[in-house]
Amino acid sequence: MIVLQAGFRFINTGQGTQTNVIWFVVIFGVVVVALLVGAIVSRTRRGRTPEEMRRYSRHLFRRTAKSMGLTTVQAETLERLVAATKIRQPFLVFSSPALLDDVLRRGLYSVEANRAGPEEEREARKAVIFGIKQALERNARRGAVLRSTHLVKPGQVVAVGTESGGKFQSRVVSNMKDFLTILAPAADGTRWPRGTPVDIYFWREGDAGYTFRSKVLGYDTVKGTSCVLVQHTKTLRKEQRRRARRKELMRACFYYPVRIADAGGQRRAIIEHNLRALGTVVDLSTGGCAIQTMSPFEPGRLVMVEFDIERKTPIRAFGKVRGVRRSGPRGGVMHVMYTRVTRQYLNRICEFVYDFSKPRTVAEASVQARPEGARPVAAQRVKPIRSRPYLPR
Repeated sequence: MIVLQAGFRFINTGQGTQTNVIWFVVIFGVVVVALLVGAIVSRTRRGRTPEEMRRYSRHLFRRTAKSMGLTTVQAETLERLVAATKIRQPFLVFSSPALLDDVLRRGLYSVEANRAGPEEEREARKAVIFGIKQALERNARRGAVLRSTHLVKPGQVVAVGTESGGKFQSRVVSNMKDFLTILAPAADGTRWPRGTPVDIYFWREGDAGYTFRSKVLGYDTVKGTSCVLVQHTKTLRKEQRRRARRKELMRACFYYPVRIADAGGQRRAIIEHNLRALGTVVDLSTGGCAIQTMSPFEPGRLVMVEFDIERKTPIRAFGKVRGVRRSGPRGGVMHVMYTRVTRQYLNRICEFVYDFSKPRTVAEASVQARPEGARPVAAQRVKPIRSRPYLPR
């Protein structure tokens, strides 16, 4: 009985009880925080699960696509094409033109290979793909706008003019920190005084024309050639900009004047076939064409142009003459802007301008330059991407 009456006290009831409880809570909190930090570090090193990455990437991918000018349909189409081609780094399609072209080219081949649906549906899908290319190309040009003459590359051809009306062609020899070095005019050996104002114009390939006002800082001899040193500036004025890419064609064409007539209260376009003229399509774009001819129409005239690409069915497009660049007493280059062209014909023009020919093998599709982020594969027949789950109707 004496043994059974023995008591044990595990917690003191004195002054130290509160202190012990506080220490216990503090130690427990430190352990919990350490475990949480360890879990976060381990998760960061291990990376997100495929499901988490898929949810995160989808949202960010679409948001990036829309910020670069793509519509909702175009963003969804590009996302599905990227998923179908199994690119390891999907976001590279926004910065790598070669990778983007490879993805879109295979998407077009997929549409062509699937003949189950109607022709109009296939043309609509191809138009969406070409719209992706055009939107991203326009966005790339916007991001490439020159803000300073410090970015002008050596070898750039420039036109230099003075207040007296003189103008001469030159080129940039070097781009230094404090000045641009350009070739001096070699006509009469004239040397402009220091501080002479000059207007300089140049065309940046794939972008636009730029003009800026500068002044002469002096002269120097570079590799035995006299050069003018002109001051840098950060105020460049953009003179013009082509909204669409152009590609040389050099094919014969027929063009017809078009007049608008009222018939029963409705306006109709009448093609004057008896006034047909012959010309040559010098270059072609998705927005218009340039026609070299001996009898160009005056600006503002409505025309219908008929030409062929790669000896296929002729393409017909209605347009308006925007301007004429004369060459000699007769003839010149007539610039035509499209006003109406069918989706099928416009898709054929886009396919030619962007060089989206059908790849026969995966290796052949990347023979020009293997895009970054693309998975290397062996040469094999390209299997068409299933249109229904990956391309919108």
